[in-house]
Formats: sequence, structure tokens, C-alpha cells
Amino acid sequence: MEWPNLYGNNTVAGLLSEIVIDEQVRQYRKRTLYQEIDEALAMKNKERFLLLTNELREIIAYEQSETG
Repeated sequence: MEWPNLYGNNTVAGLLSEIVIDEQVRQYRKRTLYQEIDEALAMKNKERFLLLTNELREIIAYEQSETG
């Protein structure tokens, strides 16, 4: 008896891999943003702080839209 191919073909496996990689990249960027925001605050760099917090808000909004 042969086991069924659960993925059908490499396309599905590739898409699943891409989803996992995208999630990991997003999580890494969030971690670095928190660090960069702290640095901007320490340096009292308002322009950089606003730029970074805006990017963080966009990532959080995207994540919330994914979960519904």
C-alpha cells in the first residue's frame, strides 16, 4: 500500500515554506523595531521614533487582519 502524497506537489510545500519564512522575518523585524525604538527614545530622535513606531503599527495591523 502506498502512502498518499499529502502535499499533492511541490507547489503546496513551497507555499507553506514561504508562509513560515514570512512569519519568521516579520517576527525578527518586530524584535529589531522594539530595539531601534528604544534607541531612538534614548537619543531623543523624534523623527526616527515616529518612523519606527509607524512601521511597527503597520506590522501589528497586518497581523491582526490575518487573525480576523
